[in-house]
Amino acid sequence: MVENIYNLSPLDDVGHGTHVAYTAAGSYVNNLEYYGLNMGTVGWMDDKGESYFGGVDILAGIDDAIKDGVDVLSASFGGDLIDFSEVDTTSHGIPFVVARGNDGPDSYTVSPTSPWIILVAASNEDREIVTPITLANNNTILGKGIFQGKEQGFASLITFRNITSAEDIKSLNVEEVKGKVLMLFLQKEDDVNPSLKALNTSGILAFIAATNPLIGIYDYNQTSGVSIPFVYVDFEQGNQIFDYFQQCKSSNIDSKIKISRSEVLEGQKVILKVPKFSSRGPSSLTPDILKPDIAAPGVNILAAFPRDNGFIMYSGTSMAAPHVSGIIALLKVAHPTWSPAAIKSALVTTAWNEDTYGSEIFSEGVGDKIADPFDFGGGICNPNGAMDPGLIYDMDNNDYLNYVCSLGYSNEKVRNASTYFFGTNNSTTRGIICPSKVPSRLDLNLPSIAIPNLKNSVTIRRTVTNVGDVNSIYKLVVKSPRNSVIKVSPDVLKFDSNTKKISFEVKIISTYQRKSKFNFGSLANIML
Repeated sequence: MVENIYNLSPLDDVGHGTHVAYTAAGSYVNNLEYYGLNMGTVGWMDDKGESYFGGVDILAGIDDAIKDGVDVLSASFGGDLIDFSEVDTTSHGIPFVVARGNDGPDSYTVSPTSPWIILVAASNEDREIVTPITLANNNTILGKGIFQGKEQGFASLITFRNITSAEDIKSLNVEEVKGKVLMLFLQKEDDVNPSLKALNTSGILAFIAATNPLIGIYDYNQTSGVSIPFVYVDFEQGNQIFDYFQQCKSSNIDSKIKISRSEVLEGQKVILKVPKFSSRGPSSLTPDILKPDIAAPGVNILAAFPRDNGFIMYSGTSMAAPHVSGIIALLKVAHPTWSPAAIKSALVTTAWNEDTYGSEIFSEGVGDKIADPFDFGGGICNPNGAMDPGLIYDMDNNDYLNYVCSLGYSNEKVRNASTYFFGTNNSTTRGIICPSKVPSRLDLNLPSIAIPNLKNSVTIRRTVTNVGDVNSIYKLVVKSPRNSVIKVSPDVLKFDSNTKKISFEVKIISTYQRKSKFNFGSLANIML
C-alpha cells in the first residue's frame, strides 16, 4: 500500500526529472568533482527518457501548467501523444520544447514533428572525460571510461578477433591472459557488463572493449560489481590497437600498452558531434517540415541527482532539451513580446553549424560524416546569437491550423480542435473550418525549407520581421544545394520605421531530373 501511494507522488524516485530540471534552471556549483575529476562550474547550462506515468497524466500536467501561467514548457519525453496538446501551449504564448528521442542514427526516427514545437537533438559539449591509452610505439589513443585507480607502467597486450561476447569469453585460456591487458571487439553495449563479470576471475590487469559508440560514460565497474579497470574505444581505435598487436606479433616483439588516469579535455581539443543515439530526420509523416529544429548538449551532462553524491552524468536528448528551455527563459526576459515561433526562429537562424574554432561538426554513427540539418536542424544552439537575430520568421494560430488542415483531418475535427484550443466557442461557426484550397505546407513561415521529391521547380513564400535596428538593409545570400538552382526575389530587404515586415519568394529549380537523396543548402540574411 505504501509503495502504491509513493508511485502516485510527484517525488522523483528515478532521478530523470531532477536531472533535467537542474539542467534547465539549477544553481551554479563551482569546482564540482566527479570521480576525482574537477568538472569546473556546473549548473544552468534513465538516458532513454522513459516515462513512469500515463498519457492522461501528461496531458493533465500540460493543462495545469498553462493555467499556472508558466513561461516555458520542457518535455524530456517524446512520442506523438503530446504532439497536438502543444498547440494549446503555443496559442497561449508558451514555447514547448521537446526532446527528439534516442533512436538514432537511422533516418526517419525523429518524433514528434509538428511545426509548433521546438524539437531538440543532442550534441556533445566542449568538455569531455577521456582515458589515455598509450602503445609502446608512442601512439596515444583517447579512450572513454573513468579510470582513477593507481596508474601502472606498460604491460603486455593480448587481443582476439574471434571473441566478441560474454559467452565467447568463457572459452578463454586464463593462463594466456593473466597479468595482461585484454582488448576485445564487442558487438553491442549490452555485452559490457556480462563480459566484465565473465572476466572477474581471469586475473587480467585491465579490459579494453572496442565497440559501437556508447550512449555515455558510466561506471561499469559499479554496475557490474567487478573492479577490473575498464576503458572502451570505438572500432576504428580498436583496429589501431589490433594492428599494433599484429605488427608486434609478426616481428616477434612483445606488444606493450599503458592505461593512464582519466582526465578532462576542454575547448578546441574536443571534436563537436551529434551522438549516435540522437534521432535523425527527416520526418516520415511530414518530410516538408524540417526536424529537428536545433541541437544542444546532451552527452555526459553532469547535473543534480536525488541519490548517491547528489550529481550524476546522463546522456540523451532528454538532457539536451532543458538546455534550450533555460535559454528560452532568458530570451523571454529580453524579448517578452516575442511569440513561440519568433523564439524558435531566433534559435534556428543563429545556431552554430561549425564550432567556435571554425571546425566542422560531425555526425556519429556508421561511417561518421559531417553533420547536416537532419542531424541537428539549424545547428547547435547559440544563446548570445539568439538574443539579437536581426530578422525573424513569425507564425500565428491560423498558420498552425492550416498545417492541421493539410494533414487531411475533417472539418469537424479541425473545428473541434480550434474551438477547444483557441477558445472560439462564442463564434457562430464554433471554430475554424478548413479553406477549400488548403495552403501548401511549403509556405508555412518556418525558418527552414524542406522540399521532398522536387521534380522541376517550386516557388515558396516567406515573410521576415525586423527585430533589430529600425533602419537596416539585408542581403539574402543563397548557397544552393547540389543539383539545384535557387532564385530569391527580392534579394535586398530595406526596413525602416514604416516597413517592419517584408515578404520574398524563393524559387528552387531542379537541375537533376532523377530521384536522388536530400541535398542541403542555406539562405542567409547578411546585414549591409
